[in-house]
Amino acid sequence: MKNYFFILVIGVFTSCSSGVELKPIRLAPLFNDSNSKIWVVDEVNSGNKNFAPKINVEKDVVIFYKNGKCIFQPMNTIGDLDGKKGEYSLYSEDNTICLFFVQEKWEFNIDIQSQDKIILNPTANSDIKYQLVLVPFPEI
Repeated sequence: MKNYFFILVIGVFTSCSSGVELKPIRLAPLFNDSNSKIWVVDEVNSGNKNFAPKINVEKDVVIFYKNGKCIFQPMNTIGDLDGKKGEYSLYSEDNTICLFFVQEKWEFNIDIQSQDKIILNPTANSDIKYQLVLVPFPEI
């Protein structure tokens, strides 16, 4: 009887997981909300030091557009000056993002803390060597 119960339990657990296809998580809606989205660079970390300004209006922002374009610029210059324009590519299966600017490639591993916090850790191939912590642009 014990063997029959053991076989039954194994059968139940294996039937719950066999044949189930997991769909990969798509990262694009997180970054651009199927249109465009502004993320504030809340922290710029190297080692234990944060180099980001303390005052929000002095921090940088990254605007991700659905079409793969992006802009990186200080928050207090939005509407006044053009930011650093580029393109980005998301690789959901690898959890990486690449931002391409003129003669620069920023490549990061994505660590999603929540829908309100994304940590971008630079890869060895990245031209930027700082960790960026992104938070959504605050409501006005």
